[in-house]
Amino acid sequence: MLRRLFPYRGIRVRSFYKNIKAITYFVMLSPVLFGIAGFAWLNQDLVTKQPLFYGSLLAGLLLSSMLMLFFIQKQLYHSILFFNRLDNLEVITNFLINNGYYIAKKTNGRESIKLPKVYLKRNRYFLDVTFILRGNKFQDRFLRLGSDLEIMFDGDFMAKNFTKGFVTYTIAIDQFSGRINVSDVKMTDKGLRLMADVYWDFNEQPHLLVSGGTGGGKTVSLMSLIYGLIKIGHVWIADPKKSDFVGLKDIPVFHNRVFWEKDDMVQMLADAVQFMNQRYLQMTQHPEYQAGKRYSAYGFKPLFLIFDEWAALMAELEKDYKIREAVIDYLTQIVLKGRQAGVFMVVAMQRADGEYIKTSLRDNFMKRLSVGHLEDSGYVMMYGDANRNKEFKKIDEIDGKKVYGRGYIANAGEIAREFYSPYVPFEKGFSFVDEFAKVEPLEPIWTEQTSQSNSNQPYLPHQSEEDFSDFEETEDVETIDMTVLSKQLGKKPQVIRHLIGLMEEGEYYQFLMVDGKYQFSEADSVVLGSLFSQKETFDGTWKDLLSLYFGEK
Repeated sequence: MLRRLFPYRGIRVRSFYKNIKAITYFVMLSPVLFGIAGFAWLNQDLVTKQPLFYGSLLAGLLLSSMLMLFFIQKQLYHSILFFNRLDNLEVITNFLINNGYYIAKKTNGRESIKLPKVYLKRNRYFLDVTFILRGNKFQDRFLRLGSDLEIMFDGDFMAKNFTKGFVTYTIAIDQFSGRINVSDVKMTDKGLRLMADVYWDFNEQPHLLVSGGTGGGKTVSLMSLIYGLIKIGHVWIADPKKSDFVGLKDIPVFHNRVFWEKDDMVQMLADAVQFMNQRYLQMTQHPEYQAGKRYSAYGFKPLFLIFDEWAALMAELEKDYKIREAVIDYLTQIVLKGRQAGVFMVVAMQRADGEYIKTSLRDNFMKRLSVGHLEDSGYVMMYGDANRNKEFKKIDEIDGKKVYGRGYIANAGEIAREFYSPYVPFEKGFSFVDEFAKVEPLEPIWTEQTSQSNSNQPYLPHQSEEDFSDFEETEDVETIDMTVLSKQLGKKPQVIRHLIGLMEEGEYYQFLMVDGKYQFSEADSVVLGSLFSQKETFDGTWKDLLSLYFGEK
């Protein structure tokens, strides 16, 4: 109740904060001053008899103390959070005064200034600055301070929120101190930890798009990601450039899971689609099946498909039109349907160009990560219109040292923030190969397939009669009517009928009718449930979604 009536917005910015460093310096120096004064007072006779000696001694003590405290204060303001806040208060106070954000008053011939209500709140990695609105003379200017604050505090503008007459800007700061060691890349209840306060929750932000130029640290970032993912699920790797990841093929945990030839990489995608569809069927036939429940509720592990240099594969397939279209179809199915079944894509490329990955499909990669420096157009492709006016900084050195793996990270549609990929201690002998060799291989997702496909035909998922090792034999599923389906999906019958009409009209899907009434299998329920789930985060029309979900007709 009290928190709602009197919300805490932070420390009120006052004009005296413009001199806060001088104030804290004097406070720290005051014990020395009192000590020197006390010594001189208590030893007046000695000081009087030998003024030159004691005067030089006390002056030297004062000067050395002042110099020492100067460096101590510099270190405190650099590394201690309390003093970081004071430094931020000084910065915002000087900004307000220097830019005329104050009301001047004259009293007895003296001018004094009064600052508007501005509050500052900070923790280790984020800073909130709140400005009053309520029709004051600075209201319009207070609504356009995002980029100024970003530059002022050397951070990343993350959000602007309005709360009852106030606007709050959130700035991500000091991200370098949040960099973690690669050994700390672990799964938590918030997702896979990538920095001290940055996580990839692949269940909520499915599919990761990685971008970065040569030498920016993209390969090491992917290796660090694999280091965390291999401990929680199955990982398949495709390396079209036949370079950095091919060497992992002999490690037990990656046996028959690293692909670099064109046919094998295409088949990997086809197998993933087959596995995803088979898992959907198994989920619907599970004794504890409930519409909307995800793979993890049934004890299944996720599957991660790591694709380094996706553009290289697409360029290689440029003349194989049918295979290229099949690959796009496989990718589309996985991106749109994979989350609930636990199949996730990690696609890396130097530039997230629409030539190699359709814009509508790219928008469904809900986590974005870039390392190294990109051109302005590259950042817009990666992070969308929400970041069109963002100032992406190029920083190659920190504290005089070359820094690798620096970039930006964001959820789709949100403001990007500074990112530092996990630190890998190569100089201490760390080896990804050695670390991967220590990981116990998981049970195979399915029995390995050995059939070959005609290179002149589009690749299709294996139609082998062998069962996935995760699953058991299943029987035919009984059908249900519209009333039961409506309760399962939590949707009104007329809403379901509208979607069914669009699916059948576009010849995407055909439903069973008995005596003029629809009858639905559990597989039908999964498809419809998946479409309704996707539509919640899809900005286009139903027709656009169906086109992506099933492929162009």
